[in-house]
Amino acid sequence: MSPSASSFRWALRYLRPHRGRIAVLIALTLAEIALRALSPWSLAAIVDHALGSAPPPGWLATALDVVAIAPTDRDGMLVAFVIAGVLIQAAHHLVIMGHGRRSVVAGQGMVRDLREELFAHLQAWALAHHARTPTGDVVHRLEADARCLEQIVFRGLFPLGASVVTLLVMFVVLVDLHPQLALVSLAIVPPLYLWLKRSNRAIGPRADQARAVDAQLMSRSYESFAAIRLVKSHAREDHEVARFASAARASARAWIRVGWHGAAFSLVVGLLTVLGTAAVVLVGGLAVRDGSLTLGTLLLVLAYLGFVYGPLSAIASTTNDLQQAFASARRVRAALAVAPEEPGGATALDAPVLRGAVRFTDVTFGYRPDAPVLDRISFDARPGEMIALVGPSGAGKSTLAGLIARLHAPQRGTIELDRLPIERLRLRTLREQVALVLQDPILMAGTIRDNIRYGRLDASDAAIEQAARAAAAHDFIMALPDGYDTELGAAGAGLSGGQRQRLSIARAFLKDAPILLLDEPTASLDTLSEELIIDALRRLRAGRTTFVVAHRLSTVREADRILVMDAGRIIAAGRHDQLVQTSPLYRQLARELDRPAAGAVTAAAG
Repeated sequence: MSPSASSFRWALRYLRPHRGRIAVLIALTLAEIALRALSPWSLAAIVDHALGSAPPPGWLATALDVVAIAPTDRDGMLVAFVIAGVLIQAAHHLVIMGHGRRSVVAGQGMVRDLREELFAHLQAWALAHHARTPTGDVVHRLEADARCLEQIVFRGLFPLGASVVTLLVMFVVLVDLHPQLALVSLAIVPPLYLWLKRSNRAIGPRADQARAVDAQLMSRSYESFAAIRLVKSHAREDHEVARFASAARASARAWIRVGWHGAAFSLVVGLLTVLGTAAVVLVGGLAVRDGSLTLGTLLLVLAYLGFVYGPLSAIASTTNDLQQAFASARRVRAALAVAPEEPGGATALDAPVLRGAVRFTDVTFGYRPDAPVLDRISFDARPGEMIALVGPSGAGKSTLAGLIARLHAPQRGTIELDRLPIERLRLRTLREQVALVLQDPILMAGTIRDNIRYGRLDASDAAIEQAARAAAAHDFIMALPDGYDTELGAAGAGLSGGQRQRLSIARAFLKDAPILLLDEPTASLDTLSEELIIDALRRLRAGRTTFVVAHRLSTVREADRILVMDAGRIIAAGRHDQLVQTSPLYRQLARELDRPAAGAVTAAAG
């Protein structure tokens, strides 16, 4: 199956939920073709019968008799034919308007359906695939490329179908009017077909490249604005403008190539139809001069010739434009073809209510197969145990914590929760029982209340306040003008780093999960808030398993067990007092952990 046919078949499945609207659209299309076929007759009748001397044929004379107009009443016939022409044209335009409105409704409904499906699938991508795909490219597929469905169906499939039916109807009428002129009009079909075939082979790669460059342009702009603090703090505005300008020029060049090809294509199609029309006029004019054809019939033939060449040109131009829609469709289908993070299946189990027992057995993982970040990690965590992960930067601490939530899958070894292999548990039910506080706090646009409630969507306002108090966030929230209803900007704009972190911790507390993953939870907190958090963690950890990636000695000392990591391996394990005596690396880390955190002063100021 050709790529174009495959894209058509893919697009057709989105028509099924809109079958009723599509049926009405087909009926309106047929009505539009019928009215278009009728529209030239009034002009031909005026020229031959109202202005000329030719008597009206039997069916027309009968129609005139119904409205009490004699076949010899030229003025009456002129008025009747003009009124008939106006009514036909008015009906034609009303049908076109109805078709356009219903096309918009059905087209936007299909685009909405595709966007919802695509967004859900993009959400289901594994983190590793998101890491390899620029966010701007993902957004471009969702916003711009998803429109391909409307273009394929309502600017491609429907116009092609209507053009083919119109072509057949008009050609049959043309043959009935004058077979010789009908054959002359077909002379342009072979060269038009050859030009169309050659053009489609050339436009496809150009359209693919233009869509890809457009996605790169969006990625560049998204990256610049997402890192606007970095840009401004390094005074790199001019540098970013230059990088964006380079991407914009590449996009412009790609679309100019597409535009030039389209212009050349239209030129050849236009010249062919002009030559075809000229040939018909020449042959038809000679027939009028020798009396074998009336002037009205020639005008009627020329009108239908326009209706024949119009669909031919439309088919050619539509297939040319469709190549751009197919380029977008290929990008959308490629995104949908990416295997989701959890394919699902009968073997997946809903995670039971976990007690929090965690076991790693010879777990190896790397973001690249040839560069392991974790190497043969083995340990057991008992329910309710608080485990601190310490080690130099890049030792794999955060990666280990992420494996517990199945943010990544180990390449070798096994991870068990309550003796159940983690890969057998359905992701959603597993992650509902794991609370995660990332090293960099993430907040969304919306109220403070909504951001905390993200941890448990059915939580009451009282539960939200209780979680905020546990995270030492209640006081600063109440100091804001609207309290918990304060609207935050994107990424929590308007709050200090310490305040954002405390809201993130409050969200984790609200989730009340049996397993807590805390990635440097006190890194941005002042000393007072840190003590409050440690007290809250002490209360919260009863009956729950807590993993803390810690850079503060106060947090480490609270742990039931400390895992010392270096170069992706656990090189020592035990309590603080034991490790100070037995592990040289831990002694060095403990001295560094005991130093006042640079962020404390900043957090206190916030």
